[in-house]
Amino acid sequence: MPPEKLLILFSWILIAVLGLAILVPYIRRRSDLITAKNIFLLGSINFVGIAGLVSGYSSEKFKILEYERSDYMLFMCGAIVFFVTMFASYHLIKFPKRLAGKYFRKWPSASGTTLFVMLGIALLMGLVSAFPPNIVGISSSIVHIGNKGTSFAMALAFVAWYRQKKNPILIAGLLAVLLFSMLLAIRGGGGRRSFVAVLAAIPICLYWLSLRYRKPKLTLSVIAGIGVLGFLALSAYTVVRHFDRRGDKTERTFASSFEAIKLIPSKLFNSDVDAMLGQNAVQVSLTAIHLYRDAYRPEPFHTVYFVLSNPIPRALWENKPVGLGYSLPKKTTARTRATWGPGIVGHGFHEGGLHMLVFYGLLVGVSLRFFDELLVRQAGNPYILGMLTAMSGHLIGWTRGDIGTFTLQIILSAIAGLLIAFVGRLITGTGLEYPRANWQLAAPRRRRSVSLDV
Repeated sequence: MPPEKLLILFSWILIAVLGLAILVPYIRRRSDLITAKNIFLLGSINFVGIAGLVSGYSSEKFKILEYERSDYMLFMCGAIVFFVTMFASYHLIKFPKRLAGKYFRKWPSASGTTLFVMLGIALLMGLVSAFPPNIVGISSSIVHIGNKGTSFAMALAFVAWYRQKKNPILIAGLLAVLLFSMLLAIRGGGGRRSFVAVLAAIPICLYWLSLRYRKPKLTLSVIAGIGVLGFLALSAYTVVRHFDRRGDKTERTFASSFEAIKLIPSKLFNSDVDAMLGQNAVQVSLTAIHLYRDAYRPEPFHTVYFVLSNPIPRALWENKPVGLGYSLPKKTTARTRATWGPGIVGHGFHEGGLHMLVFYGLLVGVSLRFFDELLVRQAGNPYILGMLTAMSGHLIGWTRGDIGTFTLQIILSAIAGLLIAFVGRLITGTGLEYPRANWQLAAPRRRRSVSLDV
């Protein structure tokens, strides 16, 4: 069988397995539907499964090198190793549950007045990120931490509205925060992840505040409907997101960003869906596998070095590590200034092979389990929901890569949420304190509920 057809078969099986891993535990009421793990798996379906179909069915499209059969086989083996390790570490390793019961238990109050104060802090953080001071080593940190405040604010605004759905002031406030958050997300650059995070606040908060306690059939129908609308909006935004790189290269300001938002409704059914699916991640993974088997020496733990060295300004360390997505195009004949998404498997072989995919599968599984335990133990905590919202776009895109960049953004999302909560506690004091407990990560009917201090 030609390797392209093997890849197609493998991709269909992977899509089915990952999809069932999301749906079956939820339908059986043994896990929640919207968790960090499931958001991650949703992105994996696209950037590993669907990307594999795109590569297999259209192998000549975005073809970078002449791939060998062994490249395809190593890709499939690498994907299996990564996901098996991730699932095993998520379900079998116990210490993330103990850590989640011990740390991050104290938060500002979730009452009306305090919630509005927290909302103001989050919006201010997002606004400051749009106009950072020009200080070497500081301005970049302000931008990358501060821009998480917009999606965090969207989550808080949704929680405030949900408690008083008929309040016209809160309805207007929610719409205003949505528009402002979208403006900041667009003004901040052409990437989709910030835009995804703003949109993701709605299904994430709606699920954890209400839908998780409803019948699965209703919940799945509502989430699917929201997902379709969100996908159309995002694919429409994909069409207009580079408005500052065409024609007269309009400057990316609040005014031009608002004009881009106004174009989105007209592009809903004339959108670039193809650009949303796969994004050639498997082709780039095959390229990394091919090059780092023979032509180039692997660089073990490169992603770890990249993340740890990132806070150091390049002005102080000119040759500090760069992401594989930036360096890989330069090792091929591709004429592009764009960075590539090498895929998790491509990263694994860039860093040494299958054993590195075991390493990253372990890290991902443990990290996702820790955050999902926080979600369950503190169900409905608006600050935890804000953090999940802020990191959602990066969780979706992680398996596409560059995983170093996305890992850093996920960490910064958590830091932004903790910083907002810390400032809030300094101003308003501690209003929420969750008990130490050793509950299992289980479905709503199998666990005790935790009520907010509202």
